[in-house]
Amino acid sequence: MNAQQRQMIERLIAREAIKGLIADDYKISVFDGEQTTLKDSTDAAAIEAAMFTTDEDQLHVTHQHVGEQGWVLFIYGNDGHDVIADNTVNIEPALKGASELADKIAAEDPATLAQVLANLAQDLAREDHLPAE
Repeated sequence: MNAQQRQMIERLIAREAIKGLIADDYKISVFDGEQTTLKDSTDAAAIEAAMFTTDEDQLHVTHQHVGEQGWVLFIYGNDGHDVIADNTVNIEPALKGASELADKIAAEDPATLAQVLANLAQDLAREDHLPAE
């Protein structure tokens, strides 16, 4: 797997994590290891845009209704599927989709994974050129 494919996997898993956290009513702040680059957001595109600028990111989350807090640590540059390095136990239900996706990617044979990534690259390219809603 090349670096572009690994980065695509990392981004895909991060998107799934963001989606799950927002769906479970968490506000998300992005900490890049030096500063908080985005605070208390529920805008998935803005959250993703604030990520991937350093070798790791932490998403600090706060539930919008009960005040429950947690975090998830992303470390980039390893095998891709292992991008979620750690998280607080209380947010695992919100990360279920991302964890299942990571497990599925880790279990794929290289040829199938290469085809899936090629299809994903085409899909992402189309998404990036869609007008904003």
